[in-house]
Parts: sequence; C-alpha cells; structure tokens
Amino acid sequence: MLARSVVTAALLLTATAGGPAALHPQAAKRDLITRQEIEKSAKVNDDIYQLIRSLRPHFLAPPRGIRTFGGAVRQAVLYVNGTRHGELASLKNIRAMDVQEVRYLDPTKAEEEYGITHNGGAVLVTMVRSGKP
Repeated sequence: MLARSVVTAALLLTATAGGPAALHPQAAKRDLITRQEIEKSAKVNDDIYQLIRSLRPHFLAPPRGIRTFGGAVRQAVLYVNGTRHGELASLKNIRAMDVQEVRYLDPTKAEEEYGITHNGGAVLVTMVRSGKP
C-alpha cells in the first residue's frame, strides 16, 4: 500500500514538475497568434478575421458580463501597428499572410493600457514589414 502511494506521488510530481509547457513546448498561447502559427494555418490565404475565427475565436467574442448603461455589449477595439482602426470587422480587409502577430488584450489589460473606453478588450495586429530585413 505504501509503495503504491509513493509511486503515485512520484508520477504526479513528474507529470506536474515541468508543467504543460514542458509536455508541449510549442503549445499555442491563449492571447497570441504568432507568424509561425499563421504560416501553418489552413487559413493563411484568407483574411485575418477568418484565421482568428479558426485559431482563437474568443478574440472576436464580446466579453462576458461587460455592458454599457444602454445595455449594448462592448466590442474589442482594433489596433493595427499601434494605430486605432475601430471595429473588428476591419480585420476582413487584412490578408493573413501580411500579419506578423495578433495579440488579444482582455478588458482589464486593455483598460490599463488604453483607458476606460476599452472595456471590451483590444485586438492588436502587427503587420509584416515589407522591404526591410
């Protein structure tokens, strides 16, 4: 009985010692889509909106429990290379192959970074710089 519990404890310790990243070193980050993921995606030839829908649909979903006084749901704000581009529908005009990375800021992080008007979160798109090494 004691030997069995020691073996069980050893297995648990071994499985949790490295954490999930140790088991899956290339595991996708919840709030980031990298260039490598974009290139491997079946949606690389589509717009970035379709790619996000397939890889991280929570980027496009309205945050739970966040509403304005009028009852409208706040949407995430889009930034492309640091410039505000308004609504997420603008993602449909950006080719996925032209994007370096896409980062999602949850409402708390977005408000800390950009102010109280960002209580729906933010999607930050960094484009590939053409013509530069």
